[in-house]
Amino acid sequence: MGAGCLTVYIVFAMLVLLPMIFAQVVTGAFVILGFTPQQAFAILILVLIGGLINIPVKRWPHTPVEESFTKFFNLEKMIRRMGRPREKILAVNIGGAVIPGLISIWQIIRLVLRFGDSHPYGMPVFIIVFSVNVYVSYKLARPVEGVGITMPAFIPPLIVSVLSLILAPSIAPVIAFPAGTLGGLVGADLMHLNDIRKMNTPGGSIGGAGTFDGIFLTGILSVFLTG
Repeated sequence: MGAGCLTVYIVFAMLVLLPMIFAQVVTGAFVILGFTPQQAFAILILVLIGGLINIPVKRWPHTPVEESFTKFFNLEKMIRRMGRPREKILAVNIGGAVIPGLISIWQIIRLVLRFGDSHPYGMPVFIIVFSVNVYVSYKLARPVEGVGITMPAFIPPLIVSVLSLILAPSIAPVIAFPAGTLGGLVGADLMHLNDIRKMNTPGGSIGGAGTFDGIFLTGILSVFLTG
């Protein structure tokens, strides 16, 4: 077998295996959170489909800055001019914000009703981990023209997981998912709304585009690491 054929087989195997591994990790995390395997798989499908759906929630007046380049004696110069006024739309992503947010609220309810008596420290620990993640997400999130707000996918879940395991090891997953997800939504998106408004883009999406991995995967990886 030649090197070219081997490379093709490896690439094909990765294209097949990576989605399967991702699906196993996500559904496994939801099972840890109290869902049945069938419910977990259904949630995964809804999240993937919902990631393509944005619901407009706010409109801002927006005058885009248009850039063009011209040459003058072999020197290239960029010219900026104000475009035609239009609206900038702020939307909420179903898969990256709404569904993870609802699951997070359910986990907080479980934390209070199911584990409240046996683990009275659960809510204080959640508030601590959530607050730390809000701060970390806010500091790590960056506005990127043409994309929106982006955030590293692996640093927040590591911090959330370590704190949850140290402060409440027996109920770490129930704390890690809502703290990771809601902390990312607040710190990365909601606290950067002013940046989204100022960016030279036609709109922004809470929980979408660059923050989908940073928010949704923070919750999933936090559960995976603590489960």
